[in-house]
Amino acid sequence: MKKIVPYLLMCFCISSCVQVRGLGDDYKYLTSFEKELVEPFSKEKKLLKSRVYKTNATTLLDALKDHPKAFVYVFTAGCTGDACMPLLVYEDFANKNDYKVFFVLTSYKDLDIALTEPRTEPLFVINSDYYGNKFVKGYVEDFKNELKGRDRKYKGSYEGGLLFYENGVYQRSYSYLPTSTN
Repeated sequence: MKKIVPYLLMCFCISSCVQVRGLGDDYKYLTSFEKELVEPFSKEKKLLKSRVYKTNATTLLDALKDHPKAFVYVFTAGCTGDACMPLLVYEDFANKNDYKVFFVLTSYKDLDIALTEPRTEPLFVINSDYYGNKFVKGYVEDFKNELKGRDRKYKGSYEGGLLFYENGVYQRSYSYLPTSTN
């Protein structure tokens, strides 16, 4: 027993000094400068690409109604998976197919990377406080369910991070950009 106590104390000290990022919205890990870049989203406000707009599904759906064709790309900054493309690829698709694109970050993790990625459109981030859940998996699913017109707590299979709309009405989700929009 005496041999276990020092080992447990060492484990506790190590674990208390380590930051565990990526489980929550990671707002607390932003620098004071980065926190100044975050502001609430309002569709009446002129949006700047140097800012990050905190939003929920209700507010974003209201903005989507202003565009005949739009899509929301819900993504994690720094993603390296095969479905993760540079933001300019999504903007190019939007421009070629007459869509308005909305880039929505799942959290503040690696916000510095997201802000320096080339793009012409502003960034949004999910307002985890609105959903009352600080765990990424929970509030991201709530957000996407509401964007699809479903109950927040709907449980289904993964449908992708690209959500397409016509006049603010959800049409379909994709994991990859579609080859055709018909």
